[in-house]
Amino acid sequence: MYITIKNIFRLVLVIGCGWGIALLLGLFEGRFETGQLVFYTVLSNLLIFFAYLYLVIKSLIDSVSLKRAWSVDFSPNVMGALTLVIVITGLIYNFVLVPTIPDTSDYAVNTLSDILVHTFTPIMVFVDWVLFANTSDTKKIKPWTWAILPLIYWLFTIIRAQIGGPIMGFGSYYPYFFIDADQLGWGRVILNVLILVVIFILFGYLMKLIAWITNGFKPFTKRNLI
Repeated sequence: MYITIKNIFRLVLVIGCGWGIALLLGLFEGRFETGQLVFYTVLSNLLIFFAYLYLVIKSLIDSVSLKRAWSVDFSPNVMGALTLVIVITGLIYNFVLVPTIPDTSDYAVNTLSDILVHTFTPIMVFVDWVLFANTSDTKKIKPWTWAILPLIYWLFTIIRAQIGGPIMGFGSYYPYFFIDADQLGWGRVILNVLILVVIFILFGYLMKLIAWITNGFKPFTKRNLI
């Protein structure tokens, strides 16, 4: 069998991530909750699911073609961007949103879907960055570029708020309270976004430092990129 520990780890990541998404979207109940697609959590998990599913499939195809165990990665900068995108999900949810959820809320914290998309997937992707991702060329890792994806999401929420109705079950046009311009005003929202972007970039440079430190002892990493 042409299977590496790296590919097994990523397969587990994909299964857990996909399971969480399916639960959130109601797929196991024969539904498709399109309203969930407005949330950063769902979109970031979908991005991770398809990106890592592609890496797993491409690695297996290449392994069969080469007749030896093989694994592939995107470029170090793309891998870093993917990691930061989903780590943001875990950090903001667990440290910003959860503390604001009242005990009387109908929102179910610590359900299986909640754990899979908010904790399991972010941790697995971060561990992948530390142990498996090909980050050998740290010069190509540019954390300041990784904030583009969260900013694109913010622009998406602004456009959706102008052309769509209130989010079902929220009573607001915005999915998160810290970007709700109707409640906070544009000045406060822009300040919140700038603060988050700075934090994201700083965390990105911490990830770059971790990559530099761990590059010498990543036992399961092949130097092959796509």
